[in-house]
Amino acid sequence: MIEWIIIGGISVAIYIILYKYEKRIENMQNKIDENFNNIKKHHEKIDKNKNRLDEHYNHIEKLWVSSPLDYKHKKEEQKEN
Repeated sequence: MIEWIIIGGISVAIYIILYKYEKRIENMQNKIDENFNNIKKHHEKIDKNKNRLDEHYNHIEKLWVSSPLDYKHKKEEQKEN
């Protein structure tokens, strides 16, 4: 009789442990899904900012190339004089 009580207690304990484990896994999965959505949002913002920065860098580059002053040659001429 005592064996059946021990077996019943062990089976109830295992059931409780598995139930709590499943609940934790569900909570973790929900958090992972929420974080995944946040990651998608952040990637979209990063892409938007990256495109904006690329446009600015291209503009700066064009200004630098089109500028009438050639700083590198001026420095070389100053060194020679």
